[in-house]
Amino acid sequence: MSTIIETDLKEVLTQINTKLDNLTQDVNEMKVDTATLKEGQNGINKRLDSVDARLNTLITVAFTALLGIIAKLIFIK
Repeated sequence: MSTIIETDLKEVLTQINTKLDNLTQDVNEMKVDTATLKEGQNGINKRLDSVDARLNTLITVAFTALLGIIAKLIFIK
């Protein structure tokens, strides 16, 4: 009877080890995926910074042009 219990225990431990190995692989894949997402996010952040800088430049140019038009209308009359 004790032989059957030992055999069953070995099978259970083998199954547990297999599941742990699978979990370890899944966690490693998730780490890689997370790193990939972080790299993508960094690229998006750089693009947004570039867009922000361009937008600030456009706003400054538009504001300066508007002030020039107002000054022309006021002082040239």
